[in-house]
Amino acid sequence: MKRSIGMAAIAMAAWMLASCASVQTAVGDTGGSSTQYCWKESFVDEGANLRCNWVASRKEACETTYRTALAKSAIASGPEAAGRCNNGQWLVQVTLK
Repeated sequence: MKRSIGMAAIAMAAWMLASCASVQTAVGDTGGSSTQYCWKESFVDEGANLRCNWVASRKEACETTYRTALAKSAIASGPEAAGRCNNGQWLVQVTLK
């Protein structure tokens, strides 16, 4: 009984670590897209990074609120205006190097 509870606890811990690792996007990691979009009101300049709900498409940017950071050193141009979502949010975009 104790062994099965211990194994269940280990399995649960491994699952939680894997889940967390798949959610967080590393600074500058964009999945290969050359343009990233986010909500203008969510955009924050943190010095070396730009924090926002960065994603690879306007559609995703209109639907997501999870904020990540992009390193300024990875940005070729922007931020600049990128239109408006159906939900009323204005978007900004950056082009990556």
